[in-house]
Amino acid sequence: MENRCKFWLPKKNRFCSNTPLNNSLFCGNHTTRTDDKWIPCPIDPSHFVLQENLEGHLKRCPLLKQVQSLSTQPFYQKGVNAGKEDELEEQETLIPTSGSFDNVTSEMKRNIVYSLNVPEFFKLIRMIESVHDQICKDIKDSYKIPEACGIWIKREVDRKLPFQEKHVTQQASILGNLEEFGVLESSVDKEQCEFVELAENSNGVPAVVEFGAGRGYLTQMLADCYGIRRVFLVERKSYKLKADRSLRQKESLILERLRIDIEDLNLNAVESLQGLPYIAIGKHLCGPATDLTLRCCLANQRNVERCGGNCYLRGLAIATCCHHLCQWKHYISNPTFLP
Repeated sequence: MENRCKFWLPKKNRFCSNTPLNNSLFCGNHTTRTDDKWIPCPIDPSHFVLQENLEGHLKRCPLLKQVQSLSTQPFYQKGVNAGKEDELEEQETLIPTSGSFDNVTSEMKRNIVYSLNVPEFFKLIRMIESVHDQICKDIKDSYKIPEACGIWIKREVDRKLPFQEKHVTQQASILGNLEEFGVLESSVDKEQCEFVELAENSNGVPAVVEFGAGRGYLTQMLADCYGIRRVFLVERKSYKLKADRSLRQKESLILERLRIDIEDLNLNAVESLQGLPYIAIGKHLCGPATDLTLRCCLANQRNVERCGGNCYLRGLAIATCCHHLCQWKHYISNPTFLP
């Protein structure tokens, strides 16, 4: 206990187990920080370093090797799906503003809302409701549980895979809506489902690209219920790959995991996806990740239409979340909110 950090962790009901810094009771994570000394790491802004130690930290940052390796990949293109600066400048000239909409953080948005008086707040609510009514008047809830997903609903799958009814029904509904729109087809006479052949010259079963894949459980259900053959899991973070281990046991399935931010993914340059029709899926793409995914897929589609080829988007299904994290820079339909 003497060599431990003295910061108390109430949720774990114990002290921090890290070693304290010299001449301090606390470790580096819990030592009191001052804004003029601590800055975000340029490689990974999720953690902070002392400004005086920045040069040394950049040589040994845990993510340094990953960033260096990623930069050599042909599908890595920094900010390719982030939104073009010239588009932002053109849009911002349409409305009065004292600065750019770029780099507007969630905290800044919260502070603006908190600064409103009651009449201003209700005016903002009316504006949001008005825009919502204009855009979403024809959008209806569509909750579908397809017959093909019955083995998951009835828990007739690998017991080693975690089962949470809330997530399973959400995943099944995403696939059910794809089936409703004809992207997936269920045949009563066959033991498995198959993808609809939407093109006469299609080369077999299309691929599936799951954005924000996390542990890959949405793709796991798709593989179990619809017999897909090729999967690309796109995720910037590292997770326990339980679904990956299960998916790799399927002899007929080829799995490729791309550890990259969707913002930097050039789908046209993924060599193993060349010449393949594909569908894009995503469950709970947080904040601007939905817009980044749309840019990624639509840019790929426009390139196919311009240059030819048969690597094209057949269908897309995304469940969004964390709308408060959306950024004006990334939003794919800015003109919707401009007068």
